[in-house]
Amino acid sequence: MKQSIPDPFTNIDGRLALDGFDIVELSEDEGTPLLITSKKRIEDNYRRIWKAFSKRYEKVEIKYALKANPNPSVVKILRDLGCGSDVSSPLELMLAEKLSFGHEKILYSPNNSSREDLLLAAKKNITINFDSTAQMELIGNDLPDRICFRINVDVERGEFPGTTTSGPSAKFGMSMEKALEGYKYALEHGVSKFGIHVMTGSNILDPDHFGNVASKIAQAAQFISSSAGIEFDFIDIGGGFGVPYRPGEEKLDIEKAAENVANELHRYVSRGTSGKPTLFLEPGRYLVADSSVMVGRVTDVKKAGKIFIGTDIGMNIFLRPALYGAYHNIVVANDLDRPISNKKDIVGQICESTDCIARDRPFPDVVPGDTIAVFNAGAYISSMSSMYNGRGRPEEIMLDGKSYSITRRRDTFSDFIDPYLQFSSENMS
Repeated sequence: MKQSIPDPFTNIDGRLALDGFDIVELSEDEGTPLLITSKKRIEDNYRRIWKAFSKRYEKVEIKYALKANPNPSVVKILRDLGCGSDVSSPLELMLAEKLSFGHEKILYSPNNSSREDLLLAAKKNITINFDSTAQMELIGNDLPDRICFRINVDVERGEFPGTTTSGPSAKFGMSMEKALEGYKYALEHGVSKFGIHVMTGSNILDPDHFGNVASKIAQAAQFISSSAGIEFDFIDIGGGFGVPYRPGEEKLDIEKAAENVANELHRYVSRGTSGKPTLFLEPGRYLVADSSVMVGRVTDVKKAGKIFIGTDIGMNIFLRPALYGAYHNIVVANDLDRPISNKKDIVGQICESTDCIARDRPFPDVVPGDTIAVFNAGAYISSMSSMYNGRGRPEEIMLDGKSYSITRRRDTFSDFIDPYLQFSSENMS
């Protein structure tokens, strides 16, 4: 059985390459663990989804979900392509402003927020996507000109239970009847523009799902529009656009997904009661996941009840397998032609039994010093990382044409100690 590498990676003389760069050589120059990202792949992903939707529906806006990967170098690539930003916290909001997103390009979608957090956006007239009517009432006299409510359309879909964000067990959103009360309240308090939002789950590869979601939210919009006498400025179908993680999985047919969504919105518009709203999309993973690879080093091979491959990629910098049981494809980057053999656990350096990138995975035999590469490292990897166990976060680099730059330095002892004010590096010197 051969090792499998996904697009856009290539095999050059048995070694893993990305955009013409030898991944092993980069890791030898910069050290491991190392997160490597392709600017070209991010640009290609954005253009693909933009083209698919914009050629089928007249008014489309893409809002990048910063939670997927807030590295400013990543976000700037998308900003320069015309992308907006979907932010969910005050710090993400501040980052979007710092990176010169206009307030009209920002959608603020927090949940369980304090009044102070909500006012941060409201006082700048940034559109707020409220998760409950009670959240809106916290700032009832200070609402921005345009508000939105997140509707729970009772469609449970996600790669894992932890990434399903709709349905009766989800903490997010509200019924359309409850939202109707909110829109009426907003009208009474001077709000003049409205949106409606849904987000059902993450990493979905079925293109028919997105048509179903669009149909559900269009029905909710029709009900609210006719009941409250409002027109919607935008309909936001959220994100959830998936990418393959397992070898052999089919890619999401983004053309079909776009066609399904556009058909439902055209049907909604044709009823002639609600104008023609802009379609908002909130991709995160789809834009950045497969642009990046985490590169590490084999540090130990231990044979106990099973074979453990020890690496310098711990759950502190690659949390998804421990958090969700998520699958990430892994290869021996310095020898892609090495055959796969018996099952092994691939683990990190963290003092937790859950610190496992892959469990019982058929994998080539390796020795200390081999280089491993873990794919789909561009989304919910860096943004979920920590310094748990005193293990620092990795250096991050961006490939751009024939050169690359360091976009995040490797953590140091100062990063570990400085938040503890009495023991900061300055006070300990």
